[in-house]
Amino acid sequence: MLKLVLVFLGGGVGASMRYGAGVLVARLTPEGAETPHWLAMYPVATMLVNLLGCGLIGLAWGLLGDPKDGNETIRLALIVGVLGGFTTFSSFGWEMLELMQEGRALTAIIYAVLSVGVGLLCAYAGHALGLTLSAGS
Repeated sequence: MLKLVLVFLGGGVGASMRYGAGVLVARLTPEGAETPHWLAMYPVATMLVNLLGCGLIGLAWGLLGDPKDGNETIRLALIVGVLGGFTTFSSFGWEMLELMQEGRALTAIIYAVLSVGVGLLCAYAGHALGLTLSAGS
């Protein structure tokens, strides 16, 4: 039961962080410009959250070591709860559909390639950094 509660609480923290990122990007996006600002052209908040989440999940995985070595409680609360609640594949899918329905196929393709490709690189870099940091301690 404790594990379920930790994932639940962590998910709430992560989802709140994701919401905050969306609010921040919206505040930084200028309105009323003659041409759309780059922040308004792509679903930037979701992409940034997912890229940062990929890097942080890789980092946490590298720092916490092999799942067989323990740390299950921390791993569940942080990776499954906080970072699982922070990242959002469902929003990514919805925004891809929205871009396609708006006839913005090229934008959708660029968004998908950046999100998935750079997300993978972020996860790899975070994991490598976590392994390096954990080896030094």
